[in-house]
Order: sequence, then C-alpha cells, then structure tokens
Amino acid sequence: MNNKKDIGNLNNKKLGVELDPDNKLKLVEDKDKGQQAYYKGQKIKYMDYIQEVGDRVYRNKSGKGADNRS
Repeated sequence: MNNKKDIGNLNNKKLGVELDPDNKLKLVEDKDKGQQAYYKGQKIKYMDYIQEVGDRVYRNKSGKGADNRS
C-alpha cells in the first residue's frame, strides 16, 4: 500500500483544498480489486472513506477544520 499513488486528491494546492493535512487517508487504484481505501495505513471500507471525506468537507465549510473532531 505504501508504494501506491494516492488518487484521493484531498490536498490540492491548485484548488486551495486541504482536507487531509496529516495524510491519514489514502485512496489507491488496485488493478485487480479496484479502488482501495486506507486510514493511517489500515485498510477501511470504501464507503467509510467516502463518509469521512464528506464529514471533512462539511467540517471545513463550517469553519471547524477538516481534520478536527472537536
């Protein structure tokens, strides 16, 4: 997993987006299994990844910080 390219694009400097400042989330393309999601290096369900990204977008828009649960 570590050597695969992150295709999630959660930190895009061109668009001014930083939803994963600590690089805890990763989405990679696996030619046999399709897209695989990871959190802190541990495999997670794809839908859990999507939910976390959605939560971060909401928190970021609310001014709470994308990676801040408080």
